[in-house]
Amino acid sequence: MPICLAVYMSVHKWRPVQSRFLGASHYEKALGDLTSALLVLAAFAVMIAGVWLITRDWRDPLRGRGPALVLGVISLLLLAAVARGWQLHNFIDGYEKGAVWASEIASQMFFDRRGDPAEQIALLTGSVRAFFGAAGLLLVATILLLTAIILKLRPRLTGSLAGILSIYAAGQVVSVGWTKMMTSGDTDFLNSLIHTVFYCIGTITIQVSLGLIIAFALYRKLRGFAVFRFVIFLPYVVPVVAMATVFRLIYGARESSLSNQVLASLGIEPLRWIADSTPIITHLFGIELSGLIAGPSLGMVTVILFGVFSYTGYNAVILLAGLTSIPGDLYEAAELEGATAWQTFRHITMPLLSPVIFFLVITGLIGTFQAFTHIYIMLGPIVNESIHTGVIMIWRQIEMGKFGYASALAVILFVLIILLTIWQFSLFSRHQEFGE
Repeated sequence: MPICLAVYMSVHKWRPVQSRFLGASHYEKALGDLTSALLVLAAFAVMIAGVWLITRDWRDPLRGRGPALVLGVISLLLLAAVARGWQLHNFIDGYEKGAVWASEIASQMFFDRRGDPAEQIALLTGSVRAFFGAAGLLLVATILLLTAIILKLRPRLTGSLAGILSIYAAGQVVSVGWTKMMTSGDTDFLNSLIHTVFYCIGTITIQVSLGLIIAFALYRKLRGFAVFRFVIFLPYVVPVVAMATVFRLIYGARESSLSNQVLASLGIEPLRWIADSTPIITHLFGIELSGLIAGPSLGMVTVILFGVFSYTGYNAVILLAGLTSIPGDLYEAAELEGATAWQTFRHITMPLLSPVIFFLVITGLIGTFQAFTHIYIMLGPIVNESIHTGVIMIWRQIEMGKFGYASALAVILFVLIILLTIWQFSLFSRHQEFGE
């Protein structure tokens, strides 16, 4: 019911009560060009298919709906890229010839409505080349994939090449489509999705890695095992609001904050921490970058530290439960066979622990995309858009009374979470070693 209500509200003007029907206006406002948004979505699906082609075991026979689905996704993006490229080509040709219809839709087709028309035409020409180039690569990938499936001619090589070409072609489509979305859509919301991805990757990677190390330490039955396990799990049960408030004090921008006092004792200049929107790469290496390649800001790294501190203990306890469920006979047999510690870890521990890790990654992805409370508390009166995640942007719209637009953003985020979850299941669930 909440999902259905959010969809219903998103197609109406709802400020603060229901008003007229708007259709897809809110979605167009958020994503900009809806055609580009659909192309980006299809390109991400092709990237998933490309990873599937590269990572699958080609010694196994091709069965089920997998190969047909991959072929269908690649063919769909191929046709879409050709259609979009042809559409832009016709527009450019008509605009240069002074056609009335082209002049009327120029503001919709240009990247920058107020930019120089000659520069905009040059940008669109580059987009046409990118779409046709991507279509050519996808056509070659389709031929290679059919060769691997039907003729079975070196399927590992041809299948992997098809995957690589598909990923590269999809990357070109994403680059063009995302640029169009950023110039015509809600840049604050679109940037918040990038920030959410930074938070998701940074938090989950560190949490699971540290949790695995701690779980191994606890599995060895160290002295003070019970106390250490309690201390590790304690941050997970502490109220989030209280802990986020303490973090905001520790990592405050003032020189008197605890973190800056520690830096001062080491002879390092104080940092603004949560309030700092400078990319971490600039802080570490002095390289001035912008956009996605710049990485997370120092403020986002601070938020990631909070997530790691709060949830590493939970990950460690779950992983410890997974370790204790592995039969000890397997380790004894491996020791008798002369297996090294690394071989035991690689061929026994990780395969049998993979369902637990998979569970933690899935739930971590959903949780990080929904993260709100601690980020909101840590922000407080601070203005730092580099740590505005998707849910924070939704809340900002609610604060302004734009319930219809906030519902549209929530539906978009919901769809992204569903797609990412399906992606993880489709790629990694077949590698899990579930018991009887």
